[in-house]
Amino acid sequence: MTERVVPDAGVCLRDGWALYKQEPWLLSGATILLGVICGVVGLIPFAGALVYPPLLAGLYSMIIRLERGETITISNLFDGFQFFVPLIIASILMSIFISIGLFLLVLPGLYLVIVYGFTNLMIIDKKMDFWPAMEASRKLIHANFWSYTVLLLVLMVICVAASIPMGLGLIVAVPLCLSAQYRFYRAVT
Repeated sequence: MTERVVPDAGVCLRDGWALYKQEPWLLSGATILLGVICGVVGLIPFAGALVYPPLLAGLYSMIIRLERGETITISNLFDGFQFFVPLIIASILMSIFISIGLFLLVLPGLYLVIVYGFTNLMIIDKKMDFWPAMEASRKLIHANFWSYTVLLLVLMVICVAASIPMGLGLIVAVPLCLSAQYRFYRAVT
């Protein structure tokens, strides 16, 4: 029996960068479009909560397709809307569970933020419904908790640093970080 090696943050970043470099203009353009749409829709109460999860899933879809060698277009940003109901229900449930965890004792809430990290990926990649995706994400990340937490901390530092020059660095940092997260997901699934 062969033992699966969990990649470290550096490997995920390197692989994520290689994935990003295949279509940097398209992935950065999709990130800008996502930000503009969410910014405009966010002016309407609660509308942002209905648009952001499918658009984020669409950006993941672009990354997944790119990794599979498929051609991607900007229209793939809207692929997540095919999974609208499970994405929205998962988003609502995760928000409720995380809020309760944060309210009760902060650490359970932080734990849930981390272990639900693959939920959208599971819905878009494996076409799972909301609850099986949440549970699969929780179990998978729990089994690789510390490695994944280190990756998240590194990605958080990258995004904070990228946001310093008026947020312009996020145009590259967001798709890079999502690609690195996806590479970790692929390595452990």
